[in-house]
Amino acid sequence: MKRKLVAWMIFLVAILFLSLAATPYSRAADAALISFRLSLIVILSILVVRERWRYRRDPEGGETHSSPDAGDTFLRRCRRWYRGE
Repeated sequence: MKRKLVAWMIFLVAILFLSLAATPYSRAADAALISFRLSLIVILSILVVRERWRYRRDPEGGETHSSPDAGDTFLRRCRRWYRGE
């Protein structure tokens, strides 16, 4: 456990130095981190829109999908894992 903590601290200090422009690679690091963040946002947005499109409700209140395991989708599994359900 202590080795993981030391490794994470080194990683966070390196990111801090890069973000404070303490190295000549700060622009490249900023571009990489911004690209990484934006790509995660795009991927999660696509997943959310896909799930909402797939499981939209009809006007009578019933759901339009008919598969028996419709609750076991990726985002619902992630939500259950995160909330410990």
